[in-house]
Amino acid sequence: MNARAACFDPLSLQSLNSRAALLRRIDAKYIVNLPTLDALVESVWRDFLVLEIDGRRVFGYDTVYFDSSDLHGYHAHVQGRRRRFKVRSRRYVDSELNVFEIKLKGLRGETVKHQLPIDAYDHGTITAQAVDFAGEVLGAAYGHALPAGYEPALAMRYRRVTLAARDAVERMTWDFALSFDGGGGLAPAHVIIETKSEHGRGRADRALANLGVRPMGVSKYCAGIGLTREGVRVNPWAAVLRRYFVPQPPLTAVGAAR
Repeated sequence: MNARAACFDPLSLQSLNSRAALLRRIDAKYIVNLPTLDALVESVWRDFLVLEIDGRRVFGYDTVYFDSSDLHGYHAHVQGRRRRFKVRSRRYVDSELNVFEIKLKGLRGETVKHQLPIDAYDHGTITAQAVDFAGEVLGAAYGHALPAGYEPALAMRYRRVTLAARDAVERMTWDFALSFDGGGGLAPAHVIIETKSEHGRGRADRALANLGVRPMGVSKYCAGIGLTREGVRVNPWAAVLRRYFVPQPPLTAVGAAR
């Protein structure tokens, strides 16, 4: 992945945040194999810059999602509720930055993200301050507080390359080496591409459409719950899970590998 990221001119974190923070945006997700990613790079390398920090262009992410014991948030996504949200804490491994985040589904399908910086030892937990922060955000947007009983529901790790359009307010990320605590992850030699733009259908979306790639509705959180929890409904994205994700290996296979 480093060789692919090397095809782009570099961009600093400060420049990325100043030109394309995009806390309110239209998101789209795609899953591609490596030959398709190579074709995308060939199509857009002149139009995008890649985030580079201390000579690195590939970064590690640790993320913990929170949900209720009956998976209130997950089922809201399965049912396609308009007023849905995700709650998570994220550690940017290489920069040692930690944030608590709430992602809302806003008007016209927008994603609206709110962040609260947290200490490293609070990653993976919901502190009283985080609950208050979530209540303020959800109260202003939806008129209710964070439902009671939210707790860690899914942890995941992955690697990411982040790009920003050279002359537009648009971002693109490539996530790979994705694994879930509890087993399973993204199939090898595949990448999750997320595009983030003000109005949707940005330059990266158009390039992917020209390559015959269509957006998908499944999120990393929903995929992880579908793979690691027994008996949950996965109907909206069952085909995507079968095609692009690998479940936890059977215990017999694990034993044989040892």
